[in-house]
Amino acid sequence: MFQCNGNTYMECIEKSLFGSNDPWPLQVRTGDHCLLLHYEYETLFGLWQATADGGKRLVPKAWGGKFPFQVRVALRTPTIVELPKGTLGMGERVVDGDRAAQVMRQLLPDSPDLASGA
Repeated sequence: MFQCNGNTYMECIEKSLFGSNDPWPLQVRTGDHCLLLHYEYETLFGLWQATADGGKRLVPKAWGGKFPFQVRVALRTPTIVELPKGTLGMGERVVDGDRAAQVMRQLLPDSPDLASGA
C-alpha cells in the first residue's frame, strides 16, 4: 500500500508510478497488486498491479525527486475504486494470504480467480 496526499496524487495517477522515501518498494515484484492511500482524506484507492519490479529513481524527477523508491503500475480495475474506510489499517503496508483475498474480493467481487480465496 502506497501513500499520497493532495500534492502527489495526480502525479501518481498521471505517471502510473507510486513512490516512497522508505526502501520497502524494492520488495514489490511484477504482478503484485498495489493500493493507494490518500492519507489526508483517509481514503484508500485500488486497484493497480506492478508492471515491473520496484526500483530506485525509475523516474528521477517524479515528485521533485522526493520519493526515490518507485514502482511502475497499471490500473487493474476498469476505473479507480474507492474502498470503504476501515478496509485496511493505516499501518498495513503489505497485505497477503487470506487478508489479501478479502481485500481483493471487495475490489473485484465478480472475479472467478478470487472465488477460491486465491
